[in-house]
Amino acid sequence: MGYLLLNTNSQISSKLQEGLSETITLLVPQETWLRYSEKEAKALPKRIPQLLRTYGKYLCASKRLGKKAGRTLYQPSPGKQKMKRVNVRLNTGSWTFFGVLAQAHGVSRCYLFNYLLALEAAGVGNSIVNTMNEGVPTFHRYYSYILHLDLPNNQVFRKLHCDPEEYFYTLDYRDWFSSLD
Repeated sequence: MGYLLLNTNSQISSKLQEGLSETITLLVPQETWLRYSEKEAKALPKRIPQLLRTYGKYLCASKRLGKKAGRTLYQPSPGKQKMKRVNVRLNTGSWTFFGVLAQAHGVSRCYLFNYLLALEAAGVGNSIVNTMNEGVPTFHRYYSYILHLDLPNNQVFRKLHCDPEEYFYTLDYRDWFSSLD
């Protein structure tokens, strides 16, 4: 009799801040795009790092946007709503963090971007920034996105684990996160 050895601990890794940015395409509903002046609309994608600073902890603590852990919620189909393709130049750190928050919420990055724009338009950022970030770092130290499949019990879970979980030490993280711009 022989043995079959399987290595399930494979992983990939790379630097979070790479000093370069990549071009990514997001879909924005035409209706949303038209709410902004031409100059404001052009600058929307560049606001992603600031939106992450403003709403990062809020998104970690808020109710998840998606309803089912086994699905990713996307924008309404283009046949029902016209979409505008917008190119974004983001560094790896912002894109990765943006993706972790989207995955934990069970939505696409495009969906999350539009959700953040809606929060911003409603003025939510002004009401939570001081409460969530006053005297403490804007971001947690560590984030783990976990997609847990429990096959024997036919369950799937999406979880975002943040450290520290409930409290923050007052440290100055501005140097590292200023590179998210």
